[in-house]
Amino acid sequence: MKGEAKAIVLPKASKLRLQNTPYHIGNPGDLLVKTIASTITPGLDRLLLTNKPVSHKVLEYPIIPGSESIGQVVEAGPDTREVETGDFVYVFRGDRWSGVESYYGCHAELIPTSSENVLPLGRPPIHRDLLTGLLAYVISALDKVPIDPSMRVLILGLGSVGLMISEYLFQKGCLHVDAVETFGIRGQLSRAEHIALEIGDFTAEFNDRYDLVIETTGRILMIEKAMRLMKHQAKVLLMGNYEVMAYDYRLIQHKEPAIICSNISTFRHIQRASALLDTGELDTEKFFTNVFPVSQFEFAYRIALDSKEAIKTVISWV
Repeated sequence: MKGEAKAIVLPKASKLRLQNTPYHIGNPGDLLVKTIASTITPGLDRLLLTNKPVSHKVLEYPIIPGSESIGQVVEAGPDTREVETGDFVYVFRGDRWSGVESYYGCHAELIPTSSENVLPLGRPPIHRDLLTGLLAYVISALDKVPIDPSMRVLILGLGSVGLMISEYLFQKGCLHVDAVETFGIRGQLSRAEHIALEIGDFTAEFNDRYDLVIETTGRILMIEKAMRLMKHQAKVLLMGNYEVMAYDYRLIQHKEPAIICSNISTFRHIQRASALLDTGELDTEKFFTNVFPVSQFEFAYRIALDSKEAIKTVISWV
């Protein structure tokens, strides 16, 4: 089946449009989902807007962004696993667009996708379901390091990723968590015990303190600056978007840190994230700072990318 749907499109760098965009769903496992809401992912979307590669793939405009949506299935092929027409789902990729590069492709009134890219909710969606992908990203990363309640953790950056890390670690019983964050309001929302505006604000008593440093800002040089705070052979978990891994090895070699990259979330991580959100054990309300109708999508993007108060900015499609 071919059709068109209104979608937020980047026809070129630094330009956003809401325009009719063609799609084609014709495989047995394909779905068409009517979107209820989607969220802006500031770190990723800022790079897409500025034409900076976020992976080994070369950006080819036009692009449809968006990787976090909730909606209802309105068309379902004959082989869509456990998904049927009328089901409510979380969608993390729309990959059945025609003539447009899908950079996850979920900012649209209708999302053409396959059953592999949705998680059935089994109930009408609620706003915390929009955090499923974010939490899955955090779970995937922290699966790569042993979590011990006695460990001391330093989070660099308390945007949506850093804030979710602090929430997840708290749920796991890790209470010795500190952070570096320029915007004080974000520190107030977090579970961090000690919060500095700059790394240099940590006094000498914090030297050689941390077992794990988690970098979320995308600024790789933060690792050099945080080196004095790490224990010998501390682990460094990279969770930002990095264009070039350029740090001075001479400034870090004496601590022999184990640097761990984390970028991939599997469907299993998404399932675990959804199950944890359903328990209500995480404080999810604080993540949702703004909601805008799709008619104000440009303003929504300005707020999401530039406001120090913004954590999760939601676009409503209904």
